Amino acid sequence: MQDPLRTPTAGLLAGLLFTLAVIGVYAAYTLRAVGRMRAMQTSIVERNRLASLQLIRIQNDLHALGLSLRDMLDARDGYPLAAWRPALGRMQENLEQAIGREAELSAGWRPREQTVYLRTSFTDFWRTVDGVFAQAGEATMREGIRETLQPRQEALTALVARLLVENNERDSLAAAEAQKIYRDIERNAYGLLAVSIALLLVTGLGLIRMNRQVFGRVATLAQERRELAQQLIATQESTFRSISRDLHDEFGQILTAVGALLRRAGRHTSPGSAFEGEVQEVSVVVQGALEKIRSLSQSLQPVILEEQGLLAAVGWHLKNFERHTGIAVEARLPETMIELPAEKSIHVYRILQEALNNVARHAEVTRAAVELDVTGGELRMIVSDSGVGIGAEARAGVGLSAMQERAELLGGLLTVGAGSKGGTMVTLVWKGVSES
Repeated sequence: MQDPLRTPTAGLLAGLLFTLAVIGVYAAYTLRAVGRMRAMQTSIVERNRLASLQLIRIQNDLHALGLSLRDMLDARDGYPLAAWRPALGRMQENLEQAIGREAELSAGWRPREQTVYLRTSFTDFWRTVDGVFAQAGEATMREGIRETLQPRQEALTALVARLLVENNERDSLAAAEAQKIYRDIERNAYGLLAVSIALLLVTGLGLIRMNRQVFGRVATLAQERRELAQQLIATQESTFRSISRDLHDEFGQILTAVGALLRRAGRHTSPGSAFEGEVQEVSVVVQGALEKIRSLSQSLQPVILEEQGLLAAVGWHLKNFERHTGIAVEARLPETMIELPAEKSIHVYRILQEALNNVARHAEVTRAAVELDVTGGELRMIVSDSGVGIGAEARAGVGLSAMQERAELLGGLLTVGAGSKGGTMVTLVWKGVSES
């Protein structure tokens, strides 16, 4: 006996859990990478861009301051230097606002010392401006502008330019980091795809292998069941044949002998006596029992099937069925039929027997119909009634299973369903009859 097939449930469940774990890990990694990307874009790239805008604003203000200092030295418009102080105050206010805003935006990635140095440099510059304008005399003030303020303005411009360069470098680093994150996500996506394909291949091949084993086992069981059914049917026919022979040879001869003795005894009785009546009554009973035994023997092993063929056996059985059940059978039989092997014909005969027995037991009708035809190498037999019919939830019994087995042994097809006028219709189709 073969070992029971292992169920693929455990392997499939393990594969499913592993797949879910891989997907979960990849999803967590992707969400983390996306979070890093979002944080970098919001906290670094965007803030760095705004800080660069503030540095450009500071650079523009310093450029305007440089132009103002140059105009002060030229003195072409005839304005006294003290008249420039309010304009310089407005520039100072704008620069302090821009420096403060830039310090807020650059906090977190720029060293605090650079921010303090930038703010201190501007504070010293404006303190120097106040010192220059506090001096007496236009010539002294112009000398202070030329010797002190212009160099410091240029130094502040250079400092802001260096900060802009650092911001641009930081933008490049952020772009490189973003590309790295994108490459990691893409690489992991391909990895997940490869793992998923591998899992699908392993799972698919495992299922194919398991299905082949299952179908192979089913085919083996079907063959074993078919062989067992053949053996059971052969044993059944052998048993029927043995019982039929015993009934005919043993009980039939005994009853025949008893009938002969009763007839002999009847010849020695007085005519009209009570004993003669009793002997005749017993003779009738014995003759009835003998007829029943002969009928039963013929049903178990229809000798007419072997001697005269299937058509004659079917006609005899229909008459016998009508006589015993009282159900009229409308028979549509061919006038002649090709000779079929007895070992094949017996299956058709047994299917007819069981179908009519089901009509008698379950249909609750007084009429039935049997159609038998053999044309073009195909035998078709239909047994129908207009009775209560077979329910949709009815389970196949032993009789129906036996009919199905016999149909398979013939190589035919048996269908059981509702008839065109209600009731039940049993149809046997057996092709290749002429080749049997």
